[in-house]
Parts: sequence; C-alpha cells; structure tokens
Amino acid sequence: MEANFFQIVLIVLYGFFINFEKNSTMFGTYQPVTAGFITGLILGDVTTGLYIGGTLQLLSLGISNFGGASIPDYQTASIVATFITITTGQEASVGISIGIPVALLMVQLDVIRNTIGIWLVHRAENGAKNGDYSYITKMQMLGVFLTAATTGIPVALAVIFGPSLINTILNYTPEWLTTGLSVAGGLLPAVGIGLLLRYLPVKEYFSYLVIGFVLAVYMNVPLLGVALVGGAVALIIYKKNSANAELATSAVGGMDEDE
Repeated sequence: MEANFFQIVLIVLYGFFINFEKNSTMFGTYQPVTAGFITGLILGDVTTGLYIGGTLQLLSLGISNFGGASIPDYQTASIVATFITITTGQEASVGISIGIPVALLMVQLDVIRNTIGIWLVHRAENGAKNGDYSYITKMQMLGVFLTAATTGIPVALAVIFGPSLINTILNYTPEWLTTGLSVAGGLLPAVGIGLLLRYLPVKEYFSYLVIGFVLAVYMNVPLLGVALVGGAVALIIYKKNSANAELATSAVGGMDEDE
C-alpha cells in the first residue's frame, strides 16, 4: 500500500514525539510494542504493527540505559520497520530484520545527542554565572528539540525515502537472501524469549512456566488467555507476599522492649 499525506505526517510527528516522551512525559507510548501498534493503526494494519513491535519488545527486555549508556533504540526501529513493511507489502519477518540494524544505528545518534547535550549544559551554566536566566531556558528548549530530532529526523527520512529505496533494493535482491531474512526474522522471537528467561527468576517459578507451556502448546489456549492466567497467578503471589509482610510487621510491632 502507499501511505497518504495525512498518514505520513502523523507518523513523522510521532517519530519526533517518541524520544521526548521516553525522556519526559513517559506515558508509555515509547515502548516498541506500542510504537508498532500506533504505526500499524495509522496505516490500517494493526496486526503487522503488533507482530513487529512485540518481537522487538522481546529483544529490548533486560536492556536499560543505566548511567546514560546508549542502547539499541527498538522504539524507533518499530516505527521504521512497521512503516516500511506495510507500505512495501513485505512479510513481517522481513520488517523485523530491517528494524534491528535501525535500532543499532540509533545508538550512534544517541551518542551524538548526549555529546551535544554536554555542550548545552556548559552553555547553560555560563548563562547562570552571568545571571542570564533566559539563556538557560533557551538551552533547555534547544535540548528538548535535540531530543525529539534524534528520532524524528531518522523517521522522517525513512518515511520519505524508505519505501522507494527498499522496493528498489528488493527488486534486485536474490530470492535466497530474502528467504534467509524471513527465516532469521522468524527465529528472533525465540531469541527474545531466551533473553527474557535469562533475566527472570525461572528456577523459583519454574512450575508456573510449565503451566503456561502446557496451556499454549497442548491445550491451544490463545496468547491472551495465557497472559490472563499469568496475570492472575502474579496477583495471587503478590497478595500472598503482601499478607506475609504485614504479618511480619505486626509481629515486630507487637514486641515490647524486653522482648
């Protein structure tokens, strides 16, 4: 399909908003699965958007930018991969393969943004020393624009030039390579699940993992059903732990000084 002008404008605006939202408002639209959903919703193909965003979400689990470290930007990758996949009519697995190098490229842009941000901070400090507080505001607003542009400009370039460029590349790409990309994209969800299991306390809750596996594989329960069962189990464990904590607190509070 070919995106119309209104759809392109919405996606570009979302591209400028997503990094600002990630670092400021934090409504939750910066998550890869949400980014894929919103992009798919704008383009009229929510299923593809959720598939791509959900897979990239798995790859982002257990990764965080502690201490200002730059990490792969799977949020922007979800937007770009979903847009290119839908507008070029490719399989979602191919889109995921496109999204990974985009996420890695965004690491370099984030480093550039942080480097310029240091310069802006020093300029703002000079303004504070000179008593020019309006200059501090200007540096702050420039930093906000820089944050938004870090993702907005790549998304705009991908939206404007991406589909035609990708179509041209695909027309000259051999079938064995596109097939290989599809296979690689199909393996990525398993990689994401493996990463997730690596960081979760699987040994402690292994029995619940087996229950979820049986529900999904042997009883053919849809993913939403398995997620609801998991949510119910998590709520039960949470209430049980809260009750035990309250009992322990009450026991300690009921002791006198001699005890």
